[in-house]
Amino acid sequence: MEPIPDFISQVPEGILEKTKVYSCSNVVLFKPAVYMEGTSFDVTDYHVVVPSEDTPEALFNSKVMRIEPRNILTVNPGDRVVCFAGASAKPYYSLLIHPDFVHKIAGEMDFAGAVRFENFLNPFSSALYQLLKSLECEYKRPDRMNLLLDSLEIQITALLLREYKTNMNRPLSPSEDTGSYIRAAIEYMQGNFSSNLFLEDICREIHISQYHFIRMFVRETGLTPHKYLLALRIKKAKELLEARKYSVMETAGLCGFESVSHFSTTFKKITGFSPTDFLSR
Repeated sequence: MEPIPDFISQVPEGILEKTKVYSCSNVVLFKPAVYMEGTSFDVTDYHVVVPSEDTPEALFNSKVMRIEPRNILTVNPGDRVVCFAGASAKPYYSLLIHPDFVHKIAGEMDFAGAVRFENFLNPFSSALYQLLKSLECEYKRPDRMNLLLDSLEIQITALLLREYKTNMNRPLSPSEDTGSYIRAAIEYMQGNFSSNLFLEDICREIHISQYHFIRMFVRETGLTPHKYLLALRIKKAKELLEARKYSVMETAGLCGFESVSHFSTTFKKITGFSPTDFLSR
């Protein structure tokens, strides 16, 4: 497909000439080398900006903001953007996603209606950055595959909907038993601690958004899900080492650690002993 004309028409030619454009079926990925100046436009698509350095100030729905590299900007259809001062930049990613495609993916996640990202600025996501790089690399290949590009579009959109607060990540009502979610999550971690377990796996299992699950889990347990999982793995590792049936390397693998060095570092941080010292006590 061609780059979205309503957006392209508002980009000054001098800037567009310095912008790499990767146009896929439902996503258009831009890699500009300069920031726009004195330009205002009403966003018609979902717009995501992943900066590589501090950006000049701009006006988003009457609110002045500057984006820092540790943040990602998400703009909704209908939002108004006014760019003040232009400047040269290290190439950064600017992503447009068709609204119909976002709503289709949201529908697969059991949400009906128009999606709206509720925060302009969101924490930097290394996973999203890697997906954008993968889409760029695949697009630039002489033998690029549309099937792979379509898959990356789906992954990018689903990741945005899972990681960032939207109106589909509704708060729990007082009538919902938060304890039941926590118990289900802990049971799932206890049954799968030896696998390569991710936060999204847990949230998918208990049918709750990552945003609300993390807040709820910390409130109930005092730990983040990641720290709780590490503590659980080390507890299991101590039991295996005390049984003296497995080597340190085998124990690391059985407890879900990808390397012995990571296992040893985590074990010592939590217990005060290295696995070898623990065995020799």
